[in-house]
Amino acid sequence: MERLKQIIHTFRTDEKARSGVIFVIALILFFCWWGATGHWDDSPYLPAFLR
Repeated sequence: MERLKQIIHTFRTDEKARSGVIFVIALILFFCWWGATGHWDDSPYLPAFLR
């Protein structure tokens, strides 16, 4: 619990850490959107269950 409080405090006070987390979340959402719009439908690098 103490570790979680420390992480939350870091995100509240450290601007660089906050922007890094926002960037990672935005990147994940972008990849989800990119896949949902059909851009990876015929990709040979993806296994069949992900297409």
